[in-house]
Amino acid sequence: MNRNLGYLVRINGGIFSRAEALDCGESDRTLAEARHAGVIVRLRRGMYVPADIYQACDDAGKHLLHARAALTAQKGRVALTGASAAALYGFALYQQDLSIVHILRLDRGASRRKASTNHHIVLKDVDADLADTDGILAVSPARAVWEVACRSSMEAGVVTADSALRLMPALAASIEELQERFANFPGSRQGRVTVSFADGRSDSPGESITRVQFHRYGILIPDLQHDVIDDRGVLIGTSDFYWDGCRHLGEFDGKIKYQKLLREGETASDCVFREKRREDAMRAGLRGMSRFTWSTVMPNNARRTMTALSHALEQSYRLYVRGRKIIAS
Repeated sequence: MNRNLGYLVRINGGIFSRAEALDCGESDRTLAEARHAGVIVRLRRGMYVPADIYQACDDAGKHLLHARAALTAQKGRVALTGASAAALYGFALYQQDLSIVHILRLDRGASRRKASTNHHIVLKDVDADLADTDGILAVSPARAVWEVACRSSMEAGVVTADSALRLMPALAASIEELQERFANFPGSRQGRVTVSFADGRSDSPGESITRVQFHRYGILIPDLQHDVIDDRGVLIGTSDFYWDGCRHLGEFDGKIKYQKLLREGETASDCVFREKRREDAMRAGLRGMSRFTWSTVMPNNARRTMTALSHALEQSYRLYVRGRKIIAS
């Protein structure tokens, strides 16, 4: 890649067009050779990105590169919307087809799906709901959350809404206002249920999905991010879930969680052992702890997991009540 094209890549957010490459002295032959050699990646017809930039991105980051390319290819005025806008703001996504870019047509163009791009039409004046982020026009963070909640499963909507409220706690009021303005938005009934359930204290998508399963199976919704204090008033640890009525803790264990907890010079097994010791200390004086993983909260295992949790909570409650009676006597 020549120097002029490299400069364009830096100022264009990592992407460049065929026309820009040709202006910088490249040719269709050199572009084809670069693709064949794995130096560049084709995002869509006439739009490219250096392979090292593309491979360094996670799934959401790659989606945003495709989104930039899709916006550049449009002739009319458009903005990112839905899951694509949520990705722009760094909100967590779950069960979203990231091969599809969602754009909102501000030029009164038709709704259609073409070239991995879903074109949504404007039903009402939307200018007040637009924001420019890093040179990309998109619907506001609140509207992005609302649209994902309306167009997705409850699990997917809660993951994004929890993440948004964790990153931007003040967003709650704006989302509430959108519910009133878009009471008849397609999927608004699902959206209202989803955003009412959202909680910015949820620390990961796994915790969000586990909480949705509590809801689906009639488990009392616990307190989140509960600090466990010992008799000396010292913080032992923070539990993902806590059922105060039966003094029962809950933890979601995911790979990302242990990566976050891993200390410098520590092996994965060291981290797991340290977490086990922390769990033992947290359980002292309490009545039980339940642990959840991605596999145990997936639909094929969720019923069995939630049934076991229900029994564990009942047992913890009985032990708690019995202990209180002994103390009282």
